[in-house]
Amino acid sequence: MRSGVAVISRGPQAGPSSGSRARMNSRSAWPDATAVHAALAPAHAVLEERRALYRLAVELLLPGRAPVPPEQLDSPLFRFQVGEALAGRRPITSDLGDDLDCVVTELVAGPSTLKVATGDRAGAVLAEALRVIHAQSLSGGRPPRVLTGDDEALAVVSAGLDKVRAVSPALADDLVAHVDLLVVLDPATSGGLVSASSRLFPGMILIDRPDAAYEVAEAIIHEGAHQKFFDLAITRDFLGPDPADGRTFRPSWSAAVWPVEQVIAAFHAYACLAQFAEDVWARNENSELGTNSLLPRARERATEIGRWLRGAEDTLEIDAKWLLRTLLCDEDAPTLSQPVTRPVPPGYYTLDPLLRIARMETTRRVLVGRPGDPPELHWLDGDAAELVVRLSRAPSGLSLAEIESGMRPVLAALFEATLVRATGAAGVPSSSDGSTRRKGN
Repeated sequence: MRSGVAVISRGPQAGPSSGSRARMNSRSAWPDATAVHAALAPAHAVLEERRALYRLAVELLLPGRAPVPPEQLDSPLFRFQVGEALAGRRPITSDLGDDLDCVVTELVAGPSTLKVATGDRAGAVLAEALRVIHAQSLSGGRPPRVLTGDDEALAVVSAGLDKVRAVSPALADDLVAHVDLLVVLDPATSGGLVSASSRLFPGMILIDRPDAAYEVAEAIIHEGAHQKFFDLAITRDFLGPDPADGRTFRPSWSAAVWPVEQVIAAFHAYACLAQFAEDVWARNENSELGTNSLLPRARERATEIGRWLRGAEDTLEIDAKWLLRTLLCDEDAPTLSQPVTRPVPPGYYTLDPLLRIARMETTRRVLVGRPGDPPELHWLDGDAAELVVRLSRAPSGLSLAEIESGMRPVLAALFEATLVRATGAAGVPSSSDGSTRRKGN
């Protein structure tokens, strides 16, 4: 979905002020990941924006279809279908329903809720998802199967969710909200997998049958961090159309070779795991961790990955750079290079009439969409969002004289992105927007 989402106009710098950044260091020598996330956007705001994006995407992909029910907007199966259509990999059908609600048990720990696939039909409902994820992993053999009817495993999952909240309530509030489905796999078919998630099915995490609460707790933090990252990546300026740029990272502890997109996601996950590890150690519960736990090595790995990323920062967009530097305690905030735009000529300016607009209540950002194959989706910040809202309220357009001089570079950026069109005094498109005017036309 990343290739279909752009962010326009933020301001001279990304991220919060230095005062906000200083407050993040109150818990330890390392920044509090939950405060870093909140500085980009509170968790509820990210969820609001994510749901708005999927809602508008469906309106563009299936015009005239009835609105998507709010509960369906969080379904990983629904989001897979929309994501595939936006990426141009497969067409979307009008039947976007799924049977997830019929096969899940909802666990509750304080304000956190977690849906777990438990019903007899869970295997059938999730069969395609597991097949796709298995093929993506290049593991060979048959896809894993969902473990159902195991009350003992479900009790361990419930204890793990309780453990997350007891050990690190701030991380629980911040990450669990981005996990929409947990699937326990039959260990006879899981191939030794500990936990996993796929960006193709955002919101869904897979774990092997757990033996202890801390196995589940660590998996929720690890994979929940990935889910948080996935949501930030489609609502903030994180990754460009081709972030890999041919560069790869080889971690010292593995023979794996990671592209940049995987590297920044892993850095973020290890930073969250390292914070969880601090909370575990503070409770003197580290002896309860399993032999495969990543917590003892999380900070070391986050630092190794982060240092490599600092040398490949040019592959990241402004918000990802800020996240990286802040989590590494680097006080130098990245600056946003202002786009070079041509001056806009006098005349009237209107929005492209095909645009659909949704304004966020929490952040006041604007999401605009335009039909296409696949459709376009753009996030607008700051002045760009305000100017688009003004233009949406002026059907005949605004003259250049009505647009403040300080807003004209923003107008130029919107014009070059073809979100805004130039018209003549009578509202007739002018040649400056790429159209041709002929006598008698």
